[in-house]
Amino acid sequence: MLLLSKKSVISFKGAEGHDLKAVVARYTKSAEPSPGGAILLFTHAVGAHKEQWLPVIERLFADSELNISEAWSLDAACHGDSLPYNKDLIETDLQALADLAAYGEAVLGLLASGLFPYQNRNVIAVGHSAGCQAIVRSSIAFVNKGEPIPFKTIILVEPVFLPDDIGTSLLSRYIKPTSARKWQWKSRDEAAEYLSSTLPWKRWHKEILEVYVEYGIVHSISGSELKTPPKVEAACYPNAKAQAEGLQNLPALTEQRPVHVIFGTRYDFVPKKLRDGFVASSKDRLRSLRSVEGAGHMLVQENPIGCAEAIKAVLRESTLLSQPKL
Repeated sequence: MLLLSKKSVISFKGAEGHDLKAVVARYTKSAEPSPGGAILLFTHAVGAHKEQWLPVIERLFADSELNISEAWSLDAACHGDSLPYNKDLIETDLQALADLAAYGEAVLGLLASGLFPYQNRNVIAVGHSAGCQAIVRSSIAFVNKGEPIPFKTIILVEPVFLPDDIGTSLLSRYIKPTSARKWQWKSRDEAAEYLSSTLPWKRWHKEILEVYVEYGIVHSISGSELKTPPKVEAACYPNAKAQAEGLQNLPALTEQRPVHVIFGTRYDFVPKKLRDGFVASSKDRLRSLRSVEGAGHMLVQENPIGCAEAIKAVLRESTLLSQPKL
């Protein structure tokens, strides 16, 4: 499906008081979308970028049973199109730039920008992995002010909500292998060939790989390179504060809004024991808990079709999304 898209740049305060910028993309089926439909907001995982939600977004728009006006997808300050605006911090304060908590501040920056029409609208927030923390953190900011959460429904795809000590130990394992990843090639075609035959990318769905090559790789002096260098991605892992905050704040969210969780059936990032512990302690608070076959933690990348179907199932539970019957 061919969607209309428009990119905008927003400003916000990040970790250590840094002035940061982030790029957001708005997708619609027409120049003047229906004002009565739902608005979807997507946040991505570490190592991903806003366009990796496109295969899912396209399938949601294509479902005639769902009344969706527009979809927005936001790059974290240290990822994708946002990174060039904040690149000076790579050398001066990389850890602040890569602080996952700042992704939640980016969401708040979008809500405060005047670009995102959330007032009196049916807004559904969808986060993946680190994007889940961004949705939770921004939601809690409203709770702490005694104001209603702007998202009517929250969908968390593969959330990583762990106690600080456990999260730090788990995530630190990914620093070295991530830092050592190849990320520069002579050409875009060479990059595509390498990615399609190398883990973790060769597990990804064909559509996602195409999007990754199209939007995640840029021309450079050496030829072609990832928009998000491995050292920036790796810097996101040492600080597990955002994961711990997600775990602590989830109960407050579920008191105010329906929260749905979607997992892949393969355990490959968070060990089974830890995920099962999270599910056991949280399932009574969740509106629904769904699983998608043929995918692990990178569910959006490995099975975007199954991910879209799981999200559709959640959306159909909302009568606000159903098209009016004639």
